[in-house]
Amino acid sequence: MKLRNLILLGITSFSATAIWNMPATFAYQYLPLKNIQVNQLTGTIWNGEAKEIITKQLTLNNISWSVDLLRSMTSLALKSTLEIQDPDITFKGLAGFNISQTVSLDDAQFQTTGAFASKFQKLAKLSGDIKGTIKQFEMAKGELPVLDANCQWKQGELISPMRIRPAGDYSLTIKPSDKGLTANIGSSNAPLELSGDMKIDKEWKYKTNIKIKAANASGKGTMNIIKMTGIRLEKDGTAIIKQQGQLKAFY
Repeated sequence: MKLRNLILLGITSFSATAIWNMPATFAYQYLPLKNIQVNQLTGTIWNGEAKEIITKQLTLNNISWSVDLLRSMTSLALKSTLEIQDPDITFKGLAGFNISQTVSLDDAQFQTTGAFASKFQKLAKLSGDIKGTIKQFEMAKGELPVLDANCQWKQGELISPMRIRPAGDYSLTIKPSDKGLTANIGSSNAPLELSGDMKIDKEWKYKTNIKIKAANASGKGTMNIIKMTGIRLEKDGTAIIKQQGQLKAFY
């Protein structure tokens, strides 16, 4: 090997080592994180931990990461095992970020509560336990994300704006395709029978075809409220929600 190549290899190795071992507190000063506060950072870019991350919507505790060197090198992106051990949510998966600002998440598992999920939207308050897996997620700027995931909502209950009791079990599965994304919903042991899907194409146009029907006497009161919103019920008491529209890219 020529001397020049040896020198270049040495410089590259030294630079990589210096970057990976850079203290997380030093690197944090130069990250473009708006409206995000990170407290009690320890460790390095390679392997570190944050005791607390605060945003406008929520606070997360006990976040740790560890760079996966092999996957980073083979994917030309920074890949890191991300783990969250918060009282409200536990999460573990392989997070990625590349030079084109594409965000990815693979082989992830999470567990949380309906109360925690309620913090991300203002339409409804929920209760129950939520757990799921994210097999693949990839989001590039301006493009529809690729998402392969499933979620189980156990003993789920809608608390407001209207209360649906008793609690039931609900499921959500999202699959990617060449045309876009398809989300399927279902229910079991619940006051309402839910079925159907929502499709989003590459142009962010969506269509819904969702069926709701009372599974028992408890669900009939809810169906009467749904009827009051203007949704027509079929002869068997099923409400069919068919809508279409245009969404905006959010990244």
